Amino acid sequence: MPQGYGARILYILKNNWENILAGAGRTLVIAIVGTLIGCIIGFIVGIIQTIPVTKKDHPVKKVALSVVKTICTGYVELFRGTPMMVQAMFIYYGAMQYLHIFMSMWFAAFFIVSINTGAYMAETVRGGIISIDNGQTEGAKSIGMSHTQTMLYVILPQALRNILPQITNNLIINIKDTSVLSVIGTVELFFVSNQIVGSSYVYFETFTVTMIVYLIMTVTSSKLLRLAEKKLQGPQNYSLNTEDTLALTSGLYSYPKKETEDIDFSVNRGDVTCIIGASGSGKSTLLRCINLLETPTGGQILYRGEDVTEMKSLSRYRAKVGMVFQSFNLFANMPVLRNCVIGQTTVLGTPKEEAEKRAKFYLEKVGMLPFLNAKPHQISGGQKQRVAIARSLAMGPEVLLFDEPTSALDPQMVGEVLTVMKDLAKEGLTMLIVTHEMAFARDVASRVVFMDGGVICEDAAPGEIFTAPKNPKTREFLSRFFNA
Repeated sequence: MPQGYGARILYILKNNWENILAGAGRTLVIAIVGTLIGCIIGFIVGIIQTIPVTKKDHPVKKVALSVVKTICTGYVELFRGTPMMVQAMFIYYGAMQYLHIFMSMWFAAFFIVSINTGAYMAETVRGGIISIDNGQTEGAKSIGMSHTQTMLYVILPQALRNILPQITNNLIINIKDTSVLSVIGTVELFFVSNQIVGSSYVYFETFTVTMIVYLIMTVTSSKLLRLAEKKLQGPQNYSLNTEDTLALTSGLYSYPKKETEDIDFSVNRGDVTCIIGASGSGKSTLLRCINLLETPTGGQILYRGEDVTEMKSLSRYRAKVGMVFQSFNLFANMPVLRNCVIGQTTVLGTPKEEAEKRAKFYLEKVGMLPFLNAKPHQISGGQKQRVAIARSLAMGPEVLLFDEPTSALDPQMVGEVLTVMKDLAKEGLTMLIVTHEMAFARDVASRVVFMDGGVICEDAAPGEIFTAPKNPKTREFLSRFFNA
């Protein structure tokens, strides 16, 4: 045996490099495959744990989902709460002794690493899903996307981008923790190192080599997955679209053949109804109930004579009764064009080419066609709101709900959005608009509704309500406008 630290390291490498490389290779394969399968398990369990339960769900579905969620929670707690070394011995030797199942080295290694990783990933995925702003879900609902479509196209892509650093972390942990599999005879890097030590009695130098090999594997894996993170983030810049303008010869809007009615509140075809009132008066809640983003506690919401609260599927209804939010709720993981296409292709089943043509038409209509390649975070608030309007229009709505569309904008951007809305009013689109823009309500609305304390206090033409309001609360609310 040579003397000296460096000489001993060279000796270890010269006589054992093949075994060391083979052990490192097995370590990588076990870690990568185990992490991949564990991520799949984690995604399934994490998604199950976030499935919402609604009042409309069948009791059998509620009970079954509750049982499945309880099982998933038990699985997560069991494998997060016990060491992987104990799990390995319990599973491997327990299966052998009591079930007479003799696992191969590879199967046992993949199985143990996968189920351990899956437990951690399940909580990571659940956290990633619930971290996505609720506006993303509401934006998807507003154009009729189902829960499955929303998860597949909107929530999970964003959650994946957010949790990718944790996936990287899990892979690095698994590269290191495969060492515990030596207790069941898995011939990975740590097992090989122990064999070298057993034959040479050179401890420090052998584990120096082992440590360096582990470090090379973990650093390389980290670098590669960071490149994947950058890829998922997409380009930081976008190019302006300069193609020719588009035109559709027909089919701009599809109006209902008859009005919808309710004993308390009704909307006629072509109405532009502005809903005004102080903050907290119930204006936004009224709109959210119409679109079923909030579940009414009683009464009916009639659409073409059908009570929408009794509809089993709301996708088609929401596609025809679109909504524009004060916080925009554009899909953060999609560029402008895809924001306006995704609802058409998934909900309406429109062919992609036709959907893109229609989306571009409405983007041009609101002055946003040059920005079709931009992501939402790359454009201004006023531009986001105009894209949100285009997204709703592309679905061919019969009614469009606006929930304070200018409240989050500065004065210049307010003008941009109000101009678009005025043009839509002139074209005869049926609109319900919650707004604090009194001048806009006076000049554009065909009727104005004043709300206070969750109650409709006055419902009249703008000329009447702004010049001679009958209700004292309406007069008090509008006093600032009269004195301006």
